[in-house]
Amino acid sequence: MFDTLTTIASSIASFLLVLGVLVFVHELGHFLVAKWAGIRVERFSLGFPPKMIGVTRGETEYCISWVPLGGYVKVAGMADVGSEKTTGAHWEYSSRSVGVRMAVIAAGPAMNFLFAFAALIFLFSFYGLDTFDSTRVNPQENSLAAEAGLVRGDRIRTVGGTPVGNAYELASALDEIASRGTALQIERDGILLDFNLPPAGSEGYGVQLMRPTTVGQVVPGMPADSLGLQAGDIILSVGQAPVVSWAEMSEEIRRYPGETIQLVWEREGQRMEQLITPATRAEGDALVGHIGISPQASRHTIGLGRAVVLGGLGVYNSSWLILDFLGELFQGDRSTDELGGPLRIAQLAGQTAEQGLHAFVSFLAMLSVNLAIINLLPIPVFDGGHLTFLTLEAVMRRPLSLRQREIFQQIGLAIILLIMVLVTFNDLNQMVFRHIAEMF
Repeated sequence: MFDTLTTIASSIASFLLVLGVLVFVHELGHFLVAKWAGIRVERFSLGFPPKMIGVTRGETEYCISWVPLGGYVKVAGMADVGSEKTTGAHWEYSSRSVGVRMAVIAAGPAMNFLFAFAALIFLFSFYGLDTFDSTRVNPQENSLAAEAGLVRGDRIRTVGGTPVGNAYELASALDEIASRGTALQIERDGILLDFNLPPAGSEGYGVQLMRPTTVGQVVPGMPADSLGLQAGDIILSVGQAPVVSWAEMSEEIRRYPGETIQLVWEREGQRMEQLITPATRAEGDALVGHIGISPQASRHTIGLGRAVVLGGLGVYNSSWLILDFLGELFQGDRSTDELGGPLRIAQLAGQTAEQGLHAFVSFLAMLSVNLAIINLLPIPVFDGGHLTFLTLEAVMRRPLSLRQREIFQQIGLAIILLIMVLVTFNDLNQMVFRHIAEMF
């Protein structure tokens, strides 16, 4: 019971820290651009009313409020819901051009993107790049690598005469020679063989890197921990099926939620085997198995220039994945059961905080990108809704009427309320209701 209460308290504290940082960053964007534009900022609040504490400096009140599910910047001459009395003064939001007002609105999501970018640069610069010490490959069917003669399980030793010792070095070397082709030396069944790769162009060689089944970390209290698995153990088979890559092993374990299966592993050259029952985890409508292990990884040091490039790619790839998910969701190809809310965020915040600074900052960066994109959706009350109104104003050369804006804002509030109810229900269903049902 004490451990459970400690976990809950840790999750709540981590959630408040995550939300506080991301909300502060978002609202700081609005605040800075409004100040830059000469618009009066009346209040900068972390959290929603009622106010907890506050202090006034100049024209702005800085405060922390009791409802910790967001925050806001109150600028003169602007109201999210209803109307705001204006005097036509030059320091009012409504007195500025459409372009300036759009800049003030867009600055919040932009700051979240910038924060994620800076966080990833910090991680890559300070921690380096996660990789693994294996160059075993699995050529895709009909790929250039397969046509050149490579087969599943080959270890690539050199690319163009340059030795490669880990997955990052191999991937970088293949990218570098893709435009011209080169010679490869590979190891197959203890024998060294030479191959020639032709130029690949933009489609690449179709080489999948095979992460070893070496255990990196074991989660306390999970089935792998109860079994006695340790970091450095190499998993050989799951449920009678031999596995040679982490992807294969993970897929096999996922097939057996709540079922007792045989697990075979190697420790310092000694073969060991025992029965294990994977824990059950819900993913949408499906139940999958997991035993609480993560793969062994190593760090590859990179320079600041490469860190900047990878930080940009990280923000781009995260944004694309979120947009792709939303597109599939609206098309009906993904279930709304996959959406998570504040309870799920709190759980993940607590878990990543326990894993250390690297995991926690990575989670912050991912969530910051998520917050930016969600805020840019054209839903009234969101920043995207305000940008839509301003775009219409620029096209029509006049703002929407007060009545029209109030109607759209009420629709937006209803949509947000519906989303909050949906994601909270999903959280309760996966984290509470499902476990209650399993007890009976």
